[in-house]
Amino acid sequence: MDWIIWLDLAIFLGLLGLLLYIYITSAFTVLHRIYLLLHVLFMFWPLFQFAAHTADGSQFRLFYLSASYVALSLLGLGWFVFILFLTARSYFIIRKSVLFLLSLPALVSVLIIVWNHDHQFLDVYETLESGIQQQHGSLFWIMVAQLALYMSVSIVILLYKLKNGEESPKHRDMIWTAFNGVFLLSFSALLDFALNIVLIAYIGRFIPVISIGLMLTALYIVHAIIRSKVFDIIQIAQQDVMNTMSTGIIVLDENNRIIEVNKAIKHIFRFHFGDVFNPAMLSGQFKGETKRKFRRIFDEMEARPLERLEFEIMLKVDAERHIIMQSAPILDRKKKMLGKVLTFQDVTELRRLVMETDQQNRQLQDQNTELLIMQDKLYQANKQLEQMAVTDSLTGCFNRRYLLEQLEKEVADNIRYGIPFSLFIFDLDFFKTVNDKYGHLAGDEVLCSTVDTVRSVIRLTDVLARLGGEEFAVYLPHTNREQAEVIAEQVKSAVEHNRISSDQSDSDISVTISMGVISIDRFHEDCLFDSKRFLRSLMAQADAALYEAKYNGRNCVVKRKLA
Repeated sequence: MDWIIWLDLAIFLGLLGLLLYIYITSAFTVLHRIYLLLHVLFMFWPLFQFAAHTADGSQFRLFYLSASYVALSLLGLGWFVFILFLTARSYFIIRKSVLFLLSLPALVSVLIIVWNHDHQFLDVYETLESGIQQQHGSLFWIMVAQLALYMSVSIVILLYKLKNGEESPKHRDMIWTAFNGVFLLSFSALLDFALNIVLIAYIGRFIPVISIGLMLTALYIVHAIIRSKVFDIIQIAQQDVMNTMSTGIIVLDENNRIIEVNKAIKHIFRFHFGDVFNPAMLSGQFKGETKRKFRRIFDEMEARPLERLEFEIMLKVDAERHIIMQSAPILDRKKKMLGKVLTFQDVTELRRLVMETDQQNRQLQDQNTELLIMQDKLYQANKQLEQMAVTDSLTGCFNRRYLLEQLEKEVADNIRYGIPFSLFIFDLDFFKTVNDKYGHLAGDEVLCSTVDTVRSVIRLTDVLARLGGEEFAVYLPHTNREQAEVIAEQVKSAVEHNRISSDQSDSDISVTISMGVISIDRFHEDCLFDSKRFLRSLMAQADAALYEAKYNGRNCVVKRKLA
């Protein structure tokens, strides 16, 4: 027997081996399953071709040849469906009527092959030479036309996706794999037509070109599946594991099309693979506040696509259900989004138990709670009034009133017991420029950040207060001149190196301060008789030192010693 006849059997066994290899090594998605169906069609052609060339009698040979052509007729349809799923256009074939219309050319071709009226599709003449016994009729060209139609439409879809340029690198690899597969099949079909139909009389023998093309195509795609993992848009758990979970799961691609679900979600939503998961899809299923809630959820997901989000919604399915919905992005190693995973957890029973428990607790503790609330409100109100009376509302530091009261209390003791102390008054340089350039919101942020910086340098016993506008004072108890000078330089340096980030500015903002420092080491007893006058004199001296610092070029410290 001619070795070429055995080549079809070898190709069938090779395709079968590839099928088993994919089945054993791959974690299946919907796309894998569609390709396996296509792979099975690949196997039928070499199997029946081998059976036809080894069968005795023209009737048996005609039967096996017709079976192989049936498989070949369905190959175009199978490849077209595979391309639709690959390019996320499976929603075209959701409706049975549309699927029937798209399948009609292939079904007509199959009917023609099976009927083979007056052998107008195919006949076998045993009286002719072995290479030309297989004769094709006029109806044969209908099958060729429908195969060309399916392949042409598939190529157009793939080229459109490649030209569109909006696909991720992973998805473009998938499309290129499919495109190369179409090219291999189309080239082998054209070569088979040339050798086994046009030139068969000159060659004198049948060459299984299509079988070889199918094998090469299958090898190429299987290599892409196993080695390059080109069909793994996302890594998902096995379907049987997903279906055992009580949490509903929906897997979306980067275009928000549904590519995988589990059984737990099907009692909540009605959809099909390839649907776009968006508010428009849910408009017919939910209405009123639920529909508006979903719209707000999708707006939030669109605004924050790379964040893990969680929402709680109430749905009316068979009854009212409380659902916690979580959205998590699927990212590749370069942090580029490949899709999303949506999970839906039914917490209705938990919410019911919580509500019942809360109601019982409220009935037992209503009176005590009201009393505690009243006490807490009084305490918070008093605390807030006390806080407002002594602090600046913007920066959180003490205000001028508190500083003066504190100084009046402590200055007398300092004078009586000869305890040295110091006072800083500092002002932000060119603060009006900051407000004019970046706005008052940025100016407020600069003031708050400067206060935080100064507070991080001074001691816990020092008192920082805002005198007004951008002017501040620091009272340093038990601090002589040398110590005050060190702390003043530290404060000035810390503020100078502070960088303030603001939403109102593209770059960081930095400011400097001018400072007047006055230290009191020795006292006259007359100060005890009029401490307020002494305090006013002290503040005036510090203020004069501040203005001297301003006059000297700003961002400097002027130190004075008051005896």
